[in-house]
Amino acid sequence: MTTPHKIVLRKELENCKRLVIKVGSNVVTKANGRCDVRKMRIIVEDICDLIDEGFEIILVSSGAVSVGKAFLKRMLPREGRVDLQQSASAIGQPKLINKYSQLFEDHHHICSQILLTHDDFRKRKRFLHAKQTIEVLLKNHVTPILNENDSISYSENTVGDNDHLAASAAQMVNADALIIITSAQGLYDKNPIEKDAKLIKNVDFGEELDHIDMSATTNVGRGGMESKIHAVNKVTPLGIRAIISSKDNNRIVLDPLTKEIGTMFGHESNFEPEQKKAWLISTKKLNCRLEIDEGAFQALMAGNSLFPRGVVESHGEYFQGDCIDICYQGKPFAVGISEYDGADVERIKDKHSDEIEEVLGYKISSAVILYQNLVLLEETINE
Repeated sequence: MTTPHKIVLRKELENCKRLVIKVGSNVVTKANGRCDVRKMRIIVEDICDLIDEGFEIILVSSGAVSVGKAFLKRMLPREGRVDLQQSASAIGQPKLINKYSQLFEDHHHICSQILLTHDDFRKRKRFLHAKQTIEVLLKNHVTPILNENDSISYSENTVGDNDHLAASAAQMVNADALIIITSAQGLYDKNPIEKDAKLIKNVDFGEELDHIDMSATTNVGRGGMESKIHAVNKVTPLGIRAIISSKDNNRIVLDPLTKEIGTMFGHESNFEPEQKKAWLISTKKLNCRLEIDEGAFQALMAGNSLFPRGVVESHGEYFQGDCIDICYQGKPFAVGISEYDGADVERIKDKHSDEIEEVLGYKISSAVILYQNLVLLEETINE
């Protein structure tokens, strides 16, 4: 395969830089459960080409259970037996990630493994730690490979399947687009095994799909087309673009990004983070606030993060992940999620970001509050 000189995304994906790519079990494994190295090599090559062009890629890969099954001689995984599913995953996950690691290193890149459960999204501190880990990896041009931690997951803390994990990850990292790779060319108007089934190339945002039969599933994965549509419907209202495309394209990842193939799902183009704003305000910790100087105030009004140098005073007892008021001249004008405990903010206030680790002995973030975790209060905006 020839590496393109410059990757030009299809018009619907203009200005997209951070992409979540989800590949199913039937994409990266063969019928016998072994890794499909040819498919994996194409996927990795495409991702490396994208990284070299300045894109940030998070890969969500299924396949661990499928790979692990091939090594179990007795008590094979079956529906309803979580312990057997966990056993297969415990065998298959290291084998799958080892193969990915080899392929990335063949292209002079590095990948990493992150195993997640529902608690990592539900509990705010764990959410922030996972998010920060991914941010650090992306800044170092390392590809995070995400999978549900099937070897310890159980019914109460399972994400559900990797389609939903990919959707949750896309929200976590504020992705620009979610690309789901599967065995089908995209979404069809009926079961694709029927001769007169037609590929739906575009689905408008908010379009009802209740009339389409999406009950078919693959023989190796947990989620069928219905699961993928549910995942898509989680991200498109947040302004995240989505595509469902086939594993059989020549460039498995690049083709749906650069050509009008697969099914493109319309997103909320005028997305305003009102839901996030409402959530932040509703979870705000009472009597906890930061007083900032004029420079920090102007920076925040311009859409930047709050750094410790701009913090004048810290009031109240709060912890990392808590939402607090941000004040200028004694008046609250914004709310945001603190990256540090209040006691630590008090220690690093008026310090340069480069001094954080020296003062605290550790460093979670260069900012006290990241711009994506901060919203201005409406009354401030209207003044």
